[in-house]
Amino acid sequence: MAEDRAALTRQVKEASDIVAVVGGYLTLHSAGPVFKALCPFHDDSRPSMNVDPRWQNFRCWACGKKGDVFSFVMEMEKVDFLGAREVLARRANINLEGDAGPDPHRLKLLDAMRWADEQYKECLVDSPLAEQARVYLGERQLAGKTVRDFGLGFAPLSGDWLTTKVRKAGQDWQTLLELGLLSERKEVGGFYERFRDRVMFPIRDMRGQTVGFGGRILPGSPYAARSPKYYNSADTPLFNKSDLLYGIDLARHAGSSEGYLAVMEGYVDVMMAHQHGITNVVATMGTALGARHVHNLRRYVPRVVLVYDADAGGTSGVDRAVDIFISQDVELAIAALPPGLDPCDLLVAQGPEPLKKALKYAVDALDFKLNGLLAREESQGIAGTRRMVDAILAILALAPELPGKAGQLKRELILTRVAHRLGLRLETVWARFGELREKKKNEPARPAAAATTNSQEADAPRAAPAPPLERQLLELVLADPMLVPVAMRSIQPDDLVHPGLKRLLDALYQMMALGEPPELDGLRARIADRALIEWAMDACERGRQITERAHYLNRVLDGFREQRDGQGKDELKSKLSAAAGDHAAALEILRKIQNKPATNDS
Repeated sequence: MAEDRAALTRQVKEASDIVAVVGGYLTLHSAGPVFKALCPFHDDSRPSMNVDPRWQNFRCWACGKKGDVFSFVMEMEKVDFLGAREVLARRANINLEGDAGPDPHRLKLLDAMRWADEQYKECLVDSPLAEQARVYLGERQLAGKTVRDFGLGFAPLSGDWLTTKVRKAGQDWQTLLELGLLSERKEVGGFYERFRDRVMFPIRDMRGQTVGFGGRILPGSPYAARSPKYYNSADTPLFNKSDLLYGIDLARHAGSSEGYLAVMEGYVDVMMAHQHGITNVVATMGTALGARHVHNLRRYVPRVVLVYDADAGGTSGVDRAVDIFISQDVELAIAALPPGLDPCDLLVAQGPEPLKKALKYAVDALDFKLNGLLAREESQGIAGTRRMVDAILAILALAPELPGKAGQLKRELILTRVAHRLGLRLETVWARFGELREKKKNEPARPAAAATTNSQEADAPRAAPAPPLERQLLELVLADPMLVPVAMRSIQPDDLVHPGLKRLLDALYQMMALGEPPELDGLRARIADRALIEWAMDACERGRQITERAHYLNRVLDGFREQRDGQGKDELKSKLSAAAGDHAAALEILRKIQNKPATNDS
């Protein structure tokens, strides 16, 4: 299976000529042996990107982006390596079904979800049971194209509509139970359907795969009085409302172009915005914008704009936004709407221009909070100023700290802005911040907004350069997989000091143990840390410039042995110092240092 997976990856790469793939996204112009294009990864005014068919790679000489066809698709589509492989396989009509990958159970769940999605869509389009649903969507002024683009469906009122289809199609009951589309009737046996008499909004991941549903009860439904208006899928291996964003699959490219993504509250808000040409918008799943949402958004854009409904959100939403702004490496702004109007209402009543203007002039989250405080407290004298200072600094003291120098700089900039806006001495603000932070240390800890780094990010290459021997070893084995078993006989991952390089070597050895070719593309499927993989790709290129790689590896392995011998002698010298009072022990240690055999003194 491992060899099959590696062979499929090679097949996809060989079928994906980089000129043809990049040319599907950008306009290419021939320039001798290479092609040139405007770089899509920065604001390029002259063609700065070279696409080289000889080496099957690309490079932007302005912003530094570079890589192979997989790297290009990963950047353009904002997907991981496996996602890029899937995109390219689909383009080349290569079937990846036989490659179960690391999680065949997940694929089974996705297949069942895709089947259910099709049933709901067909019902909305063709079934007389969905007549009232079609009327409702028309009343919301959603165009047919918008409904189709977002894949809306309908779950009828009948309690056995889906179960009947499951039976006829031979779908697996347990899979649909795990997905939360069905539940068991424990007293009488059988199953009942989670979604009934609801317009179904498919929730898709960034690849456009349906992973859950949001269901909107029809206004005239007999269940309307005793059921929530919106009802989401339960948490499953595919669906977690704290991670997912509605419309991200359709909005991410527009977000990259605009430089930001706007976050709204409702599914219909997002659909209506797209219908009016504002396509860089997403929505949360009926929850407040959280740090995990922002962390995921940061993968696509450097800036997030929260569309704020003053009537619905109150000040707590802004406080959460400021909390996130402080604890995340992201620009966060607030776009306030006219009182009494949500985005859908505003678009229907006044067209796209007011919303575009609100997004264009969105206010930095901290300034938005300060503006609100000033409007309320500025006339209250010293007491009002103190309340304003404490309101901001309390959020800052409570928020999880952004680590490193970036976090320290951000705190300093925030405190400087607070002092400037409120007309206070910076030292006074710092002193009060220190008091509040000390006070918070003595209180029970609250849950962190989110873990903004994962284990992969924690293992990213350190700023300190790798030791030369370790760097040379990785350059050689990445350039020539045939050298991996040679290195494996002499060097273990724990022999390396640099955590990133240790991780790369360990992954190569694991691939060998599983019978998988220890190639760079296999590493890319295993390691999601892009910085580490980019280093590995550069190292591979450097290694390919070395002609006598096997001979060079022997020299590197000799260097490791000398290094180990030197460390051993250093340890013996330390023991020699400690054995100063024991002549016999000192003599034996000295012989070992000089590599002399022991002699019989008698």
